[in-house]
Amino acid sequence: MLAMRPRVTGVVVVVGLGLLATGCGGGDGGGSSVDISDEDFDDLTAESDVTVDAIDNTFKPQYIEIHAGTAVTFRNDGRNDHNVLPADEGDFAPIDTAEFAPGDEGVVTFDEPGDYAYYCSLHGSTTKGMIGGVRVVE
Repeated sequence: MLAMRPRVTGVVVVVGLGLLATGCGGGDGGGSSVDISDEDFDDLTAESDVTVDAIDNTFKPQYIEIHAGTAVTFRNDGRNDHNVLPADEGDFAPIDTAEFAPGDEGVVTFDEPGDYAYYCSLHGSTTKGMIGGVRVVE
């Protein structure tokens, strides 16, 4: 039983640190704790209708730049269920899996300038796999 104690303590520390990291940053709009500043963004600031497709294990385009107030339509053109979750809880209303089966669409309007990282939790994490981002400018 004593041999189990260090393992349990280690798990508690890791889980505790993970919860602290999850609670930091974001939530106030425009300040994603996931750094996407070095990514190449497709400039869609001239577009009034912006669509991001979820195709199997990727978002296309993956990183977009839009003006504040632009509505982005996320469309599931893949064969699998997906979701669209903000990397920082509260940055925008998520599109849940139940609402995003193949053929479904969801719309998110980005009103505040900043970078908003997002991901599909079924095919990635906040930093790897099926991820994307929206840069909102004035």
